[in-house]
Amino acid sequence: MSYYVRRPYRFKRNKRNGLKKAGSLLLLTAFILLVFVSVRYFSLFKALQGSAAPSIWREDDRMQFLLAGKLDNTLISCSLLSIPAAEEDGVQVIIIPPEVLLTGPENETLTFAEIFTRYGNGEAIASLNRFFASRLNIDHYVIYDASGIEAILNEVEAVEIHLPLGLQVRYENTDYVFAEGKNIITADNLIPLVSAEFSRDGACFWAEKSLLVQLFNQLFSMKHVGYYLTNLKQISRTYETSMNSRQLARFRDTLQAMQWDSTSLLGLPGRWVSTGEARVWSCEPAAAALLAQQIAENVPGYERNKLVVDLFNGNGVDGFAAATAAQLKKAGYNIGLVTNAKEVNITEIYYQAEYKLAALEIAVFLETDAVLIEGHFPASDNPVAVVLGKDLIGGSE
Repeated sequence: MSYYVRRPYRFKRNKRNGLKKAGSLLLLTAFILLVFVSVRYFSLFKALQGSAAPSIWREDDRMQFLLAGKLDNTLISCSLLSIPAAEEDGVQVIIIPPEVLLTGPENETLTFAEIFTRYGNGEAIASLNRFFASRLNIDHYVIYDASGIEAILNEVEAVEIHLPLGLQVRYENTDYVFAEGKNIITADNLIPLVSAEFSRDGACFWAEKSLLVQLFNQLFSMKHVGYYLTNLKQISRTYETSMNSRQLARFRDTLQAMQWDSTSLLGLPGRWVSTGEARVWSCEPAAAALLAQQIAENVPGYERNKLVVDLFNGNGVDGFAAATAAQLKKAGYNIGLVTNAKEVNITEIYYQAEYKLAALEIAVFLETDAVLIEGHFPASDNPVAVVLGKDLIGGSE
């Protein structure tokens, strides 16, 4: 015997079956998404974990990285890392005071920190590129928030860093001393450490990079995987970067692989100048361009106290060579022979190969586009000889 099932009942049963199928499909989709996200974040977490054998990130061409720290949206530290393609060449770092005067996007004179606050990352980086005459254009950047780093450090354990030089910092009327060798960094002394005032010896940069590497490695260790997964948004707000996560890990490895003895730490040329209640760092554009040229062309440094410079008057003005010798001596150069030579229209600087940087520096000092000649000037026995031309007295004819 068969029974007829009324249409409304069959419709309800089919509807319930459809809802069950839809619910199962949603559950399956959610499960797949959960697995995908978990695998993605676990893979990312594994990629960001510290390496047992970190190496410096090198490409076919020289690369520049900007590493900067901010506090309350104001820059407090800034360094430019230049990494050459060749493995035998070391990393060079320019320590840049945030208070350095640059030309802003509207051709106004502002500090780098002011450009950063007023115009943002892009214009601030563009101003640095112009400052270095487009010889060291920045490829990647990382800008971290010191307050965010402090909050993370307050949740995870303190980090241990080792400094090649001691560092003394005055912050909010309190002196902080970081000794040569082992130092323990906590949330209490982190901001004074990264707020250290610009120094030419590179101690402030080395402390900063050591702290960031150790904190990065600790945060992305299995010990703190729970904190990482539950605080992703907070962690992501502590830095801004142009790099993806795997590039960021390579940059971390680069910082970790850098060695004190093989890294050139260069202070930006210039001096502090008071403007009312503020202090700014003044660096002549020609000096910045020369520093960029030195790095971009791998011009080796030299010991100025071992260099002797000979001067030859080639412009016919009595006493010109002697006056120039006095100026160079005041700038720290050792002066040898000072005499006359055949007149030349354009200043000529003869140099031995290992003293090319000295020749470039003297040309900048004299504010002239001198002719640089690798080799000996016939009347000189010293590594650098300068024939002062008529261009230095306003003429070249």
